[in-house]
Amino acid sequence: MIYDFIVVGAGSAGAHSAYFLKKIGAKVLVLEQNGIASGASGAAGAFISPRLGRGGVLQKVTNEAFRFSIDFYKKNFPNLFYQTGLLRVPKDENDAKKFDDFKRFLDVEYKFLDPSEINGFSDEAKKFGGFLFKEAGVVDAKKVCEGLLKDIEVKIIKVSELKKDGNYFNINGFKSKNVILATGAWDELFDKSYIKISKVGGIRFDIRSQIDIPFSIHKKISISKKISNKIIIGATHTRIDDLNESYIKPNISLIDEAKKMVYFKEIEVTQLFCGVRSSVNDHLPIIGTMIDLKKYLNSKKIEKIDGLYVINGLGGRGFVFGPYLAKMLVDFILNEKDIDKRVDMDRYFYRYIKRRI
Repeated sequence: MIYDFIVVGAGSAGAHSAYFLKKIGAKVLVLEQNGIASGASGAAGAFISPRLGRGGVLQKVTNEAFRFSIDFYKKNFPNLFYQTGLLRVPKDENDAKKFDDFKRFLDVEYKFLDPSEINGFSDEAKKFGGFLFKEAGVVDAKKVCEGLLKDIEVKIIKVSELKKDGNYFNINGFKSKNVILATGAWDELFDKSYIKISKVGGIRFDIRSQIDIPFSIHKKISISKKISNKIIIGATHTRIDDLNESYIKPNISLIDEAKKMVYFKEIEVTQLFCGVRSSVNDHLPIIGTMIDLKKYLNSKKIEKIDGLYVINGLGGRGFVFGPYLAKMLVDFILNEKDIDKRVDMDRYFYRYIKRRI
């Protein structure tokens, strides 16, 4: 069977890419080794929130993606996007001093709340005040991925290698001139590449409690407002060197941290999710066309591998970056629009060359 595109990976990156390809009429096949949103995306708290900072590239790109994703989910998945608002509070006194500086660089709508204006949280959580982002919220990660892939063919197959016969990639008998690698932390298909995917473990607890809070909150961890009688507690924090030798383990300290932020009288843990996020050194995501490293090493000629594309490195903001980057990648492939240089994966190739000189 021949397809216009084969997307490898059915997490946020792959599902959003397949969705935008399908929207313009492409025949798309998605290959996933376990199931839709079975990796980091399924384990995501999926908080849609902006980034604080001092106006750097990462903050600007993240907040552009934040604004895009808010519009995207409200328009296309209104029943799966819960606009809870999000209160971002300092971790400690030193962090609180930075918040005054952050105000000058915030490029999204916000309101700063003094401690006296904050109700429903512990004294420790609110003692420095915080930024309230009313537009922020949470999406149902797994259901969003399933919705994105509705009417798109998905097969549960582990892709261990890429083979190209003439103009076509041949993956387990499925053929296409175009392949998009959206494999997240599972980087086997990047062997000997100039791109190194870092792996960071993430944990999410779904809990039940009688208490409700007026909006979601983020300090060291994130806690959602109650959604369908469920509260989500999530964090991304544990770096993993080798997926074959180590895996993220449940960390009950997240519950202890949550109790410092909200006066939970009782907590019933209903579900636990563990996943591994992908990121790269500068923490910006990567999209674009893969460069043929082997050919460069042999001839010093820089050539792209025709039809082989990548979308990766979404980190702990998979559902903030997902729609924004997928739309950008599809516009690049089909409409010949330039990729934003800040997220173009070519930057890593040129860094690789410099290291070899």
